[in-house]
Amino acid sequence: MQIPLRVEFVNGQSADVDAIFIDFIMFESESGKSVVKFENDMKLTDLAWLAWHAEKRMGKTSLKFKPDWVSTVKTVEARTDSEGATPLES
Repeated sequence: MQIPLRVEFVNGQSADVDAIFIDFIMFESESGKSVVKFENDMKLTDLAWLAWHAEKRMGKTSLKFKPDWVSTVKTVEARTDSEGATPLES
């Protein structure tokens, strides 16, 4: 399971990250929510947290999620990868 994400920053830069298993486990630990319910109950904060955690895991940011990292972001969107897989496909 993975969610390919594109982060657009307010400074005009962008980053593609993939939220993977460890990001989902950490999300569930931090939020108390199940990723299984994402398709029906995903909030913008959830999507942003996954993008932030993936960036943090990859060493691309050392900022705290709120308010530091979030204040640098213009948008976070799920993207379709080059093989045509859609978000939440295994």
